[in-house]
Amino acid sequence: MLEVTGNVKRRRTSVYTFAAGWCLLPALFSLTPNSAAAQAGLEGTVRHAVTGAPLAGVQVSLPALSLGGLTDPGGQYEVRDIPPGTHTVEFTRIGFGTEAREVTLADGQTLQLDMALREAAVALEGLVAVGSRARPRTVTQSAVPIDAIASQDFIDQGDTDLNDLLRTVIPSFNVNPQAVGDAARIIRPASLRGLAPDHTLVLVNGKRRHRAAVITWIGGGFADGAQGPDISSIPAIAVRQAEVLRDGASAQYGSDAIAGVMNFTLKDAPSGGSIEFLFFLIY
Repeated sequence: MLEVTGNVKRRRTSVYTFAAGWCLLPALFSLTPNSAAAQAGLEGTVRHAVTGAPLAGVQVSLPALSLGGLTDPGGQYEVRDIPPGTHTVEFTRIGFGTEAREVTLADGQTLQLDMALREAAVALEGLVAVGSRARPRTVTQSAVPIDAIASQDFIDQGDTDLNDLLRTVIPSFNVNPQAVGDAARIIRPASLRGLAPDHTLVLVNGKRRHRAAVITWIGGGFADGAQGPDISSIPAIAVRQAEVLRDGASAQYGSDAIAGVMNFTLKDAPSGGSIEFLFFLIY
């Protein structure tokens, strides 16, 4: 009798549990539509403000929610699963000004938000090339000392010899101010970091500058027997920027870059020009 009573009690318990489970199912089904309706959406088209052409690759983001996406080739975008409320939407693309709009979304609402972007110049930090196998990086991010000298720094000095101009603005760059004799009267040897002239690699627009035909011989100097490039033959007025790497770079460029690398970028404007002359009187 005790066993039968125990079985009956267990059966009744299972019946109650089964019935309670069926009672919870409607509640679960009723909660599912409400949770889906609690999300909103955003869609629209981004166009050029002047031409009206659709813009692809525009980043549409909600920074506070870390949500967003990119426009397709037709300029259209779509952002889903946005919590209802007031949010800030930003539209950004390189070469265009950033636009921001504040929108208010309700439960289950899909808001149509179109945008027009105008072209804008983007100010970028100057880049220098430190090697053909390295990625471009800014001067402040480089682990080696790099000097980037603009053409205005040369103009302000009032000289015409590129050797003299570099000696004034670049540390550890040395050149004899007077002629030293022999054919070096025409081609003055210049040194970087106290090493021989042919230990500095000279580039013009990223290409190697040929060495001069003169073998320097001063007598007892560190430049004796060196054959470096003639920097003074590069017109200072034609230089747009000079980049100087004051550290050894032979691992990337070879043994002629033991002292460092100098890269001269020439002006390449399609129009315009300038002229420079020097005059003096002899009594």
